[in-house]
Amino acid sequence: MAKSEIIALMIDGDQLRGVKYAPRGSAELTRVAGGVWPLQSDLAAEEVNAEVNSEDAEVADPLFTAVKAARKELGGRDVVVAFPLSGLLLSILKMPVEVRDDLADAVALQMDKISPFDEGEYSVGHEILSEDEESVWVLAASMSNRTFIEINESLSRAGWRVIRSDIALLGWLRTLCGKFNLNAPGRKIVLARFYDNWNVLVMNHGTLVLARCFGSVANHEALLRELTLSMLNVEIEAGPLEVGEIIIVAAQEPDAALFTGLDELFAVKPVFREIPSPEGGLQGVALRTLEHGVVDLTPGFWHTEIKESALRRKVNRFVAAACALWVVLMVAMAAGPMVYRHLTKRIRIKSTAHYSRYKAVSDTRKRVNLILSYTDTTYSPLEMLRLLSGYLPPGVTLTGFNYKRQDGVKVSGEADLPTLVYQFKNAVTENELFERVDLIGPSASRGKHNFEVYAVFKGVAEQ
Repeated sequence: MAKSEIIALMIDGDQLRGVKYAPRGSAELTRVAGGVWPLQSDLAAEEVNAEVNSEDAEVADPLFTAVKAARKELGGRDVVVAFPLSGLLLSILKMPVEVRDDLADAVALQMDKISPFDEGEYSVGHEILSEDEESVWVLAASMSNRTFIEINESLSRAGWRVIRSDIALLGWLRTLCGKFNLNAPGRKIVLARFYDNWNVLVMNHGTLVLARCFGSVANHEALLRELTLSMLNVEIEAGPLEVGEIIIVAAQEPDAALFTGLDELFAVKPVFREIPSPEGGLQGVALRTLEHGVVDLTPGFWHTEIKESALRRKVNRFVAAACALWVVLMVAMAAGPMVYRHLTKRIRIKSTAHYSRYKAVSDTRKRVNLILSYTDTTYSPLEMLRLLSGYLPPGVTLTGFNYKRQDGVKVSGEADLPTLVYQFKNAVTENELFERVDLIGPSASRGKHNFEVYAVFKGVAEQ
């Protein structure tokens, strides 16, 4: 596989779907190869078992059978895996803009509160959907490490290496956005049926505010009931907004009863759009990979394993080159790699144990500092205004207040007498929160004495 090629894999129901793309330009892909491989094919399993030795044949399973066949068709080394939403925990969070610099820790803290997985046994990924001056909308997802390990074992045996783990529904969203103009203003509901599973995507002015998989529902009444509950959640989390458009995306047009039910529920006539391609989800995942999509649910230990594997290959190449240059020392150096591997293994075991304890303490410290930063109001604008107002002597009136978190507070005002201005400045100077207090004025104007006081915070750099 060329280094620029992208191989995307997805398990949908009882089959494995994979496509290899070659990037063309900065935002276009050319399909090179692809296919669908069933997970329950006895004939395919026999063909694979005939190609592997007896030990591998004993442990061959339907997933490995499909992966082996896909590897033979697509080739390559590195792959991107798209996981279905049914095996993930996904949440769209609205967070204050103050946590922008510590967003990863803040998201991990929030997902830790709602995650059903065992502590330390899941991975968390996130990406920013939109942001303004007050808040940040973040898509956060978590996945059990067991889910990754189950498919990664088969991929590794087949000779593939996972370099990124994405969400299949986000791949579909990436594909549908351009084709159906989902980024237009207003609230849009996309009710999509991908591989016999119903999904809903809700967009507010081009920002995703809800993504949910309903699975294979029994009937249209159950689907409408699930959709109603989901939209109630959207009203609570994202606020009320009139639905402007409802798009039904499926391989075949559903019964008229679904269109009627949606029209009665939202007073908007739904429109049907055929799925652009069964591989649309994989194409979107490949595009997100090309665009350096942020969400990556690959566990940290696997990224570490990839780095260590690359390091081992470099060491092995160096050792091989050294052996070729110093053939006369081959016998003496024969024991060198074994000793090196033994020592490296011992050091790695000790380092892993130490790192686990260090990581636990470090994570706890980060969470504590994050919580403290949430609750500390010492340098908040309201606290500063209250503090400075308390120092005002009678006859002094504040006319302006300018607050900068990284610099300090600047206030302007007017007084009946100049001495009152100096009295106010001295009171502010005595406060331990300020490192320096500067006074501009007072200057007489229209019977009043105008002034400006600039107070610089002490120790703001350590906050």
